Amino acid sequence: MKKIIALIILLASVMSCSELAEMEAKSQQIKRERGWECMYNYKGEIQGCNYIK
Repeated sequence: MKKIIALIILLASVMSCSELAEMEAKSQQIKRERGWECMYNYKGEIQGCNYIK
């Protein structure tokens, strides 16, 4: 009985990890599709770039 419960818990954790990885991949794809937004100082030098929110 303990082995069955441990197996169920293990399967649930593996499924949730794969779902988290899939959600992260979707998030990264959305960010790539949106493009970049860069900040410049008064000299025109780039200060940093971020994904557009």
